[in-house]
Amino acid sequence: MTGMERVFDTRIFEGNVWGLLWFTNAISPNGMFPQYFKHDGQEIVPVAMADVPAETKLRSQIFELAQPGPPYTSPDTGAWSQPGPKLGPFTAKLADGSVVTYSWYRFVDQPSFQQYHWSAEKKAKLQTLVEKLHANWPIDRDYMAPLTRDKLVGLDCALIINPPMGLEVGYVPIVTRQEAR
Repeated sequence: MTGMERVFDTRIFEGNVWGLLWFTNAISPNGMFPQYFKHDGQEIVPVAMADVPAETKLRSQIFELAQPGPPYTSPDTGAWSQPGPKLGPFTAKLADGSVVTYSWYRFVDQPSFQQYHWSAEKKAKLQTLVEKLHANWPIDRDYMAPLTRDKLVGLDCALIINPPMGLEVGYVPIVTRQEAR
């Protein structure tokens, strides 16, 4: 899909809040996502309602709005439970109003790694490396040269959390649920 840059641009606003800056355009009113698209070669581009051929009868169609779905929730079996979290769950309220639930996993025990079936030796080497990083690389230092143009993406401040006592080194928070407030 291309051409959306004529409708809006993504921005990071004060407080590290991600959002959209809407442009006045011929495709859709400000604050409204385009509703009509067409194929243009290999691309899909937004078009104004006036450019939709009448014979498609799309302009007169009314589609039921989608209802909010259930919150994202990770499974409570398999890699999510074996070996499982060390501590949690905890919650944090994000700038968009949603609430995330997270638990603390030992780095090599996080669910995404369980698919690899690594040897105990390989897991131990990786865990040792991560523990060294956590112990020696605080989050308030620069580890790369400053950018000479543009800027880095900001994070929602609620995503920067302090580990519980005893889990400062070698443990990571893993989100297991996100729901509307």
